[in-house]
Order: sequence, then C-alpha cells, then structure tokens
Amino acid sequence: MADKELEVAAEFCKLVDTADLLEYLGLPKDSAPPVVQEALGKKRRRLQSMQSNPKYRDSAKFLIKNYRSFERVLENPIAHLEYQRGIKELELLPYVEIAMAAIMADGHIDTAEETFIRTKALELGISLETYKRRFNELRVENGLDIEGDTVYGTTNPSWAGSQTFRPTGSSQSETERKVRGASGHGWWDATFTTLLLDCIPGGPGKLVDVYCRTALSALTVLPERRQLSYVGVDRNAERLREAQEHLPSGQDISLMAGDPHALPIEDESMDYALAIRALANLSDTEPVMREAFRVLQSGGLFIAVEPNGLAEAFTFDGHLTGYNVAFQRLAAKVDAATSGSQKSNIGKPGLAIGPDLGRRMAHAGFEPTKIAVHASNNMAKRRFVKFAKRLRMYPYAMARQAGFRDTDPDLQAVFAEVDILEKRIPGDTIGMGGHVLPMFLVVGTKE
Repeated sequence: MADKELEVAAEFCKLVDTADLLEYLGLPKDSAPPVVQEALGKKRRRLQSMQSNPKYRDSAKFLIKNYRSFERVLENPIAHLEYQRGIKELELLPYVEIAMAAIMADGHIDTAEETFIRTKALELGISLETYKRRFNELRVENGLDIEGDTVYGTTNPSWAGSQTFRPTGSSQSETERKVRGASGHGWWDATFTTLLLDCIPGGPGKLVDVYCRTALSALTVLPERRQLSYVGVDRNAERLREAQEHLPSGQDISLMAGDPHALPIEDESMDYALAIRALANLSDTEPVMREAFRVLQSGGLFIAVEPNGLAEAFTFDGHLTGYNVAFQRLAAKVDAATSGSQKSNIGKPGLAIGPDLGRRMAHAGFEPTKIAVHASNNMAKRRFVKFAKRLRMYPYAMARQAGFRDTDPDLQAVFAEVDILEKRIPGDTIGMGGHVLPMFLVVGTKE
C-alpha cells in the first residue's frame, strides 16, 4: 500500500467528516477483511445511485473514483487506522499541550492534576505513548516537581499518577474513591453516583454503555446493581484493555470494540442505554440516539449526561463577576459557531448540549421522562498566579478549537478581565478557586 493511498483515504475521511473508513462504513475496528470489502462494495453501489443528489454528489464521485485505492487500504486497515490516529493527534495535541502548560506554570504538578490531564488526553484520542513523551519533555524542560519528586534533566523520570484500579469490592465508598481518582476533582462523586443509580432500578436487566472509555460507570453501578448485565462499547482498544484490568469479577460483563453510532448489538436486546459525556464532541448526536433507540426494548431507558457550558462559572474566594460575564459572552459565541441547527434537531451539539438533551431525545423517538442537574467542579486551594494562567488558557483553547483568531475581541475581553484580577490579587495569594459546571442528567423512555 502506497503512502499516497493513505493520503487519499485521509482526504476522503475529511470530506465526509469521519474518523476513518471503518467508521464511515459503520463497522467495528476489528472487522474481518471480507466483511469490510463487502460493506465497501455496498456503499459504492448505493452512492452510484445517489450521484444526482447534491448532498451526496461530492462524496459519491470521490469514492467511485478512488474505489480501488480504498479496497487496497482496507485489505489490511491497521496502517490506515494508525495514519488517521496520527492525523488526529497532530490536530489535538496542541490543545493538550495548552492544558499541560497551564498546570505546569508554577513548576509543580500533583498526581490528581496529571491524572486529570492524562484522562482527557486519552479521551480525545491521544495515545498514551505520545502523551507520556510530550508530558515528560515538558516536565524536563520545566524541572517539574511531582509531589516532592523534583526532576531536573532526567531522561527517564518515574511515571507519576499511573494508578491501577483493581476489582471493586462491595464497599460503595471504595468504589467512589476509585472513580474520583480516575476522573479528577469533584466530577464523579457520591452525589452523582446516587443520581445515576436512582435511574436504574434493582433486579435483572441488560445495560449498554455506548461510549464506555475505561468503564468507570461499571465501577459505580455494578456493586449496587449486582443482577445487571453490563456491555461496554468503545472504539479505542487501548481503553478497553485498561478497563478489563480493573473491572469487578463475578458479574456478567463484556467489552466490545465499536462505535456509538453503529453498536454491535442486536435490536431490542437491552433494558438500559447509558451515554455519559459521550455526545458533546460528536458531529451529530442523532445517529447515536437512534442506535440507542434501536437496541432498547419497549419501555427501555436511555440515560444521557452532558454539561451546560454556557452556565460555567469561575470563583476564587468569591465570584469573579467581570471575568465570568466576559467568559460567558465568549462561550455563547463559541457555541453559536460550533452547534448544529436548532430547527433541524441535528448537527454538532455545541457547549450547551445538556439542556438540549430532552429535545434531541424526543427527535430520536424517546419520551423524556426525567431530568436532574449535578454541579461538576474542581474547587481546591490554589495559588492565584497559577489559577490566573488557567483563566487565560482555558478560554484560549476553547476559542482556538472553534477556529477563532488570537485577536478575537471577545477572547481579548476575557484576557483584559484577567489583567484586572492580576492587578487586584497578589500572585502568591492562596485561595479556594476553581470552576463550576452544571451537568444535566436526562432520561428518555422508549414507549
């Protein structure tokens, strides 16, 4: 297979807004070559009949023209998947580096901060190898102190924050401790666990976690719902391997490679479908919701949890009024630039998907039956000099991801508010700082 063919496949994936050809074909990453070739042939035949449709014209012509190249690429798709992963890493690594720079600003990083950044990097699709390499490069450059272990110029520092979570016992507090340790400050806490369990009655049933990552939901739910069968689906094989290491034993648990919009599950075979922070970064939520509808039995419940980024607020020993006004104005602009049409019920969710979940569920055929709001936060004692850097870096990354220039007036207005705070608050001031983000839990019933 020539590099040129990988480049052509990548160009097509960009045209149709998909991660790779297997995702485009609606197939798991480990699909057998004959299955893949058959699906490619069916897709070609379908598009040949749709070339007159303006919606499909460009993609149809591209696929038909390069069909033989795609066949060769998919004879052994590993190289294609690695190539696509590399492209995604190049696009996303700058945002992870911004987050790294923010937490390294004062020359110290603790394991909770490192674990949080690492988890988010893996969720974005950055490989653990790439993350470790770049993190250690920045760590050495800055002479970072990780919980008292100062590293100056070492080329092989001990890896901080690499906790391994072992099988869960019956203690709910132990489960909560592990989940908090894996997901960062104040997000998946006892209160959220209670909200989630209230949506899943006791007794036998089958639950599919449509984007399970490392199966943290299993660690939370299964100790309290021991008759439940759990199926975790994720497109990232590395995350599934990590999940397998720490899942509890003695219960009906299976993990599958697949995509949330093409679940490898039979029709009407599940009682519950769970999607926790699984929708906000998708190009369209409707395919995932319709897949959840397909696999659920009549009366089944779809449970989704997403934030309202337009209501995010920052504090440091009090409400940062001026900053929050400027930040929320920028957030509204980012949301308008990245969200789909409110009239068509499709498209990218934007920053405010949480309050919009019920409407999107109804469009997919569900009856929204319950809503609850949980406050996610990362409140902690901090030095203001470090917190001020976060107040700059966070909106900067958000604006750049939306395609805004550094000179954007709303972004500059946020920076101006940080300038005001830095003049008012000495950098060595230690206070309780962080941000609060409303998380919407919405339940839809398949009538």
